[in-house]
Amino acid sequence: MKLMSVSVLSVFLLSSTAAYSADDIAAQVVPQVAAPLNADSRIWRAPDFKNQKDFLGYSDTAFAVPKGMEKQVQFWVDIYSKYTTSQGVIHDMDNVETIYEVVDFKDLKTDREKQKKIDTVKKEIAIRLKMDKPTAERMRFQLGQKDRMQAAIFYSGRYIEDMEKIFREAKVPTELTRLAFVESSFNIMARSKVGASGIWQIMPYTARPYKMISASVDKRNHPLEATKLAAKLLRQNYSMLESWPLAVTGYNHGPTGVKKMTSEYKTKDLAHLIENVDSRRSFGFASRNFYACFMAVLEVEKNASAYFGSVVWSKPLDSQDLKLPTAVKYKDLVKWFDGDLEKAQVFNPHLTALVTKRGYAIPKYTVVSVPKDKYNIALISLAHRERSIAADEKRTR
Repeated sequence: MKLMSVSVLSVFLLSSTAAYSADDIAAQVVPQVAAPLNADSRIWRAPDFKNQKDFLGYSDTAFAVPKGMEKQVQFWVDIYSKYTTSQGVIHDMDNVETIYEVVDFKDLKTDREKQKKIDTVKKEIAIRLKMDKPTAERMRFQLGQKDRMQAAIFYSGRYIEDMEKIFREAKVPTELTRLAFVESSFNIMARSKVGASGIWQIMPYTARPYKMISASVDKRNHPLEATKLAAKLLRQNYSMLESWPLAVTGYNHGPTGVKKMTSEYKTKDLAHLIENVDSRRSFGFASRNFYACFMAVLEVEKNASAYFGSVVWSKPLDSQDLKLPTAVKYKDLVKWFDGDLEKAQVFNPHLTALVTKRGYAIPKYTVVSVPKDKYNIALISLAHRERSIAADEKRTR
């Protein structure tokens, strides 16, 4: 199985309080664990966002690019569709469409070598353009994402149709399922330095009121359980902010912080808040660009065949859910995967390291996923285990 890391941009956009600099070029997550792109593929389907008129806050223009953000969105469209992870651009942090130079990494191997080249090119640009110190300090490097976006579209095929169903049932616009591209590039193993986790990059304090996290099970890492929570959170954001651009921005920045800004500056125009000199001080780079990134992935995914040529989806995982009638060790679960540890992890990313690494039992009543062709074998094995436990308890009594 090929290992693939999550988008650097996606990691940076996890939180406006990210602890690393805008120039970090190494992904701050556990690598993706998934099959190669040519394995288990199926025909890709362009998204269909029709029949949503009664959905929360929906209209034909609900997800049109806000006036004044066109150049910002185009910058991110280019990042997702033009530049690969072997290159990137040095641009102005406040005016992202101002690109000073394209940097190529194809002959460089280590992150240290890449960072050194970035620093060198920045100095050369500052000297060449005779920049003052504030302008030079606004230079930022952004790694290209074209190949990662292609891979993310492939991996999304495992879950996107079920995710759309969850959002439709919640009457939340299905366009919003594409936030997972921005948050994690559909990397189910995405873990940020600040604690966000899973394809929706949900923070622990956000998940705890919904009883998503225990010592053995973290449902933030279960793609569909996390999607259910994301739909609830976005619905709450919209109820507070009454605008999808603001509600989406609130997913990153925090809805209370966005609400405070709209009250202070007496506007619900996201473009105005981003451009306003005073209000932008309340926004980090990630928050200012979060909605533009979302707009960009909507555009790129919708027209993926035009941007990338041949596009395929992964087939959905051939899995079946099973509610454990008794506690089970992870090593016994892996037996139902013929000993394939990586496959067991892909099917069950919600099991924590206490279970997968330290040998703690998976608690009784936990829902796990097993291969469909091993479902009956698993049931028989569990029935034997239950009888054995019952016999032991009887002998003890």
